[in-house]
Amino acid sequence: MTSEVLGAVLEEIPRDECLKLLRTMSIGRIAVASPGGPPLVVPINYAVDDGDVVFRTDPGTKLDLLRGLPVSFQVDLIDPFHRTGWSVLIQGIAVETVPAEVDPRPWADGPKRHWVRVTPGAITGRWLQLPECPVDCRGYL
Repeated sequence: MTSEVLGAVLEEIPRDECLKLLRTMSIGRIAVASPGGPPLVVPINYAVDDGDVVFRTDPGTKLDLLRGLPVSFQVDLIDPFHRTGWSVLIQGIAVETVPAEVDPRPWADGPKRHWVRVTPGAITGRWLQLPECPVDCRGYL
């Protein structure tokens, strides 16, 4: 499905293509609900294992909030010069798990002994392309 919003062209990305795009990146954002407060959204290093997102973490707020609860995970790639990009959103359940065959290799220091697996309930994606910016040839005054 394609739609146009303010000149932008949005095109839905099929599920299989979303999974391919997920495998091209290694950093995304996990969003977890925070009772009585705003959602907690943090960047994580991740890997894709059999269609699930896996990551390692230390004990703390993120791990406490996500255990067995609904989460959202997003990864995207934006090219501001060409005014294009894509975004993939996973909505699913996060559970602490055993180490996966793939290792997301965290960048942050620490042992990151807790492995988390996000099993998608829904995977959606969109390509975005904005129209070319008009060129103003008048120069600076």
